[in-house]
Amino acid sequence: MMCIHSKVPVLLFPVYSWLTAACVQVLLFPVYSWLIDVLLFPEEGWARSASSSYWTLTPAWWSRSRCKVVEVAGTRRYSAQAKMVDTGSGSLYIIGTFKRVSPDPDFKLYLTSSVSPSDFNMGYSMTGTLERGCRSSNTFQTTHFAVIRRHDYDMP
Repeated sequence: MMCIHSKVPVLLFPVYSWLTAACVQVLLFPVYSWLIDVLLFPEEGWARSASSSYWTLTPAWWSRSRCKVVEVAGTRRYSAQAKMVDTGSGSLYIIGTFKRVSPDPDFKLYLTSSVSPSDFNMGYSMTGTLERGCRSSNTFQTTHFAVIRRHDYDMP
């Protein structure tokens, strides 16, 4: 939908309705296009050194429950096919395995669209945690705090 006097598109999906929207609706909203950046901040209690990295999520065109995850850390890039599981209560799990990653190949990314007012004022539409570990031994550790920025939030 276009405004009469300008060529700026008017969003039909109100920003404040994201606080209660399903996560898949937020991720697949057309403003995000096909690339969704997930900013990762290391947890203080994690024993290993954490590199500054971010993830890029690309929803699959052939399935609403699949996505491609690319971890970018400096010049290294690892990719994985992951499964998106919407719990229906405003939270989403992204579960997958990186190939050629030896210490912790499996991951669980938990995202929720019910953010606190302070996180919303900081420009985040979704927040959550990243757990890395091994699925066969069921040993996962919370390694990072994950956020997705709103599309209408300008960086200072």
